[in-house]
Amino acid sequence: MKKRMKHALLTASVVIASSIPLTLAAPTPAAAQTLSPAPACVSLYESWRYVNASNDCADTVSVATVYQDGATGLCYTLPSGAFSTVGEGYLGLHGHADHLALCQP
Repeated sequence: MKKRMKHALLTASVVIASSIPLTLAAPTPAAAQTLSPAPACVSLYESWRYVNASNDCADTVSVATVYQDGATGLCYTLPSGAFSTVGEGYLGLHGHADHLALCQP
């Protein structure tokens, strides 16, 4: 009797788990987003410790660092004329930065 009950509970849990949509089970990785490259008036500066960006555009921009391994960093908003750290350097988890991309804050 106990074996039948365990089997029934296991079967019910498998059915319930398989009916959960994958979009609820796992978030979409940031790297899967399609981001447009930042304009030429936004410059990237990379060191072993940090990725920095300067905004020489007339308007405020929001950018994220896109690394060579395809990972995307957090989104940072830079006012016109700003210089700020926007990611970890090439000794971090993702290695060298590839480019900056526009993002939604």
